Amino acid sequence: MAIVNQIIGVLRFSYPAKEGFSVSGLDEAQLERHLYEPGRIETRFRYLETITLPSLAAQTDPAFRCVILAGTTLPMRHRKRLRALEEAFPFLKTVFMERMGALAAGKRSFRRGLDDGTTHVTGFRIDDDDAVAVDYIARTRDISDRLLAAGLAEGPTTLSFMRGIYWDLHDPAEPFHEFREPQPLGLACAMITTADLPTCIYRYNHRRLPCHVPGFTLPGDAQMFLRTLHDHNDSGRSIPPHATPMATRKGRKLMAERFGLDADAALALMPAPPQD
Repeated sequence: MAIVNQIIGVLRFSYPAKEGFSVSGLDEAQLERHLYEPGRIETRFRYLETITLPSLAAQTDPAFRCVILAGTTLPMRHRKRLRALEEAFPFLKTVFMERMGALAAGKRSFRRGLDDGTTHVTGFRIDDDDAVAVDYIARTRDISDRLLAAGLAEGPTTLSFMRGIYWDLHDPAEPFHEFREPQPLGLACAMITTADLPTCIYRYNHRRLPCHVPGFTLPGDAQMFLRTLHDHNDSGRSIPPHATPMATRKGRKLMAERFGLDADAALALMPAPPQD
């Protein structure tokens, strides 16, 4: 049977997961109050609409799907806003699920994105405040197809791009740093599986993926991810040690050229204007 490899991403939008986040231990009512606080969720929408979705819309290979996962308790006005985004971006599919664990929710989300006839899924995850390079889907498809054709992805196998940019929204003097990750990052990382999804990219901590499944990593000659740092980060992100500062003018240029962003709109998300 011919291999049909579908590229699917999952984006969790203020999803009240039972695990996987620093706030997951809150009881359900407390967690929902935190996630759906008006100022917080408006900021998340601004990140999603200004950073993440433009980078996906700019992909040179548009033949992919991104499933936005939100909770069934998400207030209706926010559901309508997500549905409007689904109408605006053909690659989007929005699903609303009850509260459950990260792996179960992730697998169900990937399944919601499956097309008939798919034999394999190359599934990636992306947060609602990050971006991938405009050739991320094309390069992921090319490499995952070749791994499958060569028989090198007969079980779950990861594919990770290691070079990217960290953008600190609260550092107007030096917002951009370039870095090559020594271990897989959740961003610009995908897992190849069969279409019955025996597992998915949410199964393991991304830093420990090589401990559990075979992986293919690419140091790369171009930046493949743009990772933001701000006061809404759940995981306590910081600029990695030994990251290389990047001139703001270069960062602005790469926003447009590598990530398909409106640089002025993106930089306007910073509380204080960046210094060129």
